[in-house]
Amino acid sequence: MSHTLPPANGYSQVVTTQPGTMVFVSGQISVDPDGKIVGEGDLRVQTEQALRNLKAALASAGATFDHVVKINWYVKNLNADSLPIIREIRARYYNQQNPPANTLAGVAELYPPEALIEVEATAVIPNKT
Repeated sequence: MSHTLPPANGYSQVVTTQPGTMVFVSGQISVDPDGKIVGEGDLRVQTEQALRNLKAALASAGATFDHVVKINWYVKNLNADSLPIIREIRARYYNQQNPPANTLAGVAELYPPEALIEVEATAVIPNKT
């Protein structure tokens, strides 16, 4: 940790990792197993579903949120009311003592148009020694 960087709130400024299997998860949105949008118009519901989808994607590769080293968030029409919602929900998924590096970007559009949030992640499953 650098003492010349500003404090981080719920994420790490810098993450290092040991050699292992890298897992790259494509952007996850708020869709159910049938591909239908969940929580149309509701950022809270969509964030929860997107993180459930991310959890399932990580599990399919043998990873968990504890293995996530970098996460990127894309939020349609990001505003001051969005961040507390995202922080509250991500706190239930992230390891709060050792959170991943994090990027949050406001975007004009996502696909499909009903999507309000998309989240992608990079994880590293450490080599067994």
